[in-house]
Amino acid sequence: MLYLRIISALIGIPIVLASVYFGGYFYAVFLLLLVNLGVFEYNTILKSNNYNAPFVISHFSASLLIAVIFLEQMALIYPLLMLTLLILFATAMFNMDKVSVVDSALSLWGVIYLGGLIGYLMLLRMLPDGEIYTFILLIGVWVHDTSAYFIGVKWGMRRFAAQISPKKSVEGSLAGIGAVIVLFFSVTILFPGFLPVNSLQAVILGLGITVFAQLGDLLESAVKRQMAVKDSSGIIPGHGGILDRFDSLILAAPFVYYFFLLINMM
Repeated sequence: MLYLRIISALIGIPIVLASVYFGGYFYAVFLLLLVNLGVFEYNTILKSNNYNAPFVISHFSASLLIAVIFLEQMALIYPLLMLTLLILFATAMFNMDKVSVVDSALSLWGVIYLGGLIGYLMLLRMLPDGEIYTFILLIGVWVHDTSAYFIGVKWGMRRFAAQISPKKSVEGSLAGIGAVIVLFFSVTILFPGFLPVNSLQAVILGLGITVFAQLGDLLESAVKRQMAVKDSSGIIPGHGGILDRFDSLILAAPFVYYFFLLINMM
C-alpha cells in the first residue's frame, strides 16, 4: 500500500505543480477535471445510498462556478447558485416519483462543496503573486498530511474524532500542525524574503493551513461515514479517490486566499 502511495505521489505531484506554474487555461482545465471527478465521486456515493441526485445539473453548475471565476465574472456567482437552486427544486417538483427534495438539496450541497470551495484554488492563483501563494498552500497541506500520516501510523495512541475517522490520532494531528509551523517559521529565519510573510505571519499561516486541512479531512470523512463507504473511489492507487486526496485543500484554500488578501491590504 505504501509503495502505491509513493508512486501515485511521484506521478501526481508534478502534474499539480505544473498546472499551477503554467496557470491560465492549463490550470482552469485541471480544476475543471478535479471538480467534475469530485462531483462524480460524490454523486456515486449518494447513488450507493439510494439517493437520486441529478447528475447533469450538479456537474454543469459546478463547472460553471469554475468558469465564471476564471473569466473574472464574480457578479454571476450568486445568480448561478440561485438558478441552480431553482432548477434542482423544479426537477424535484415535477419528478416527485424519481427525485426528492432531499436529493435536490444534497446535489446543491455538492455543487457548493466542490465547485464553490475548489473555486478558491482559482481565486488564490489569480491574486498578485498567486502562483507563490498556491505553492505555499500545496506544500503546507502536503507536509501536514505526510507528517500526520507517518507519525500517526508509528506512534498514534490517542484517537482523534474517533466517531468520524477512527484512524486519526492526536499524535498525528499535532505532528502535522507542528511540522508545517516549524517549516514555515524556519524558512523565514534561515531564508529571509523567501516567503512573502514575516515570522509571526508564517506561524499564523502554518497553523491556519493545518487546522483547516484537518477540518476538510474530517468533513469528507463524515460524509463517507454517514454514507457507509471507505473511499470515495479507487482512481488514485494507494490514496483512494479525488475527494480522499484533495479533501484537505477544500477548506485550506479559502483560508489561504483570505489570509493573503488581508495581508496585502495591510
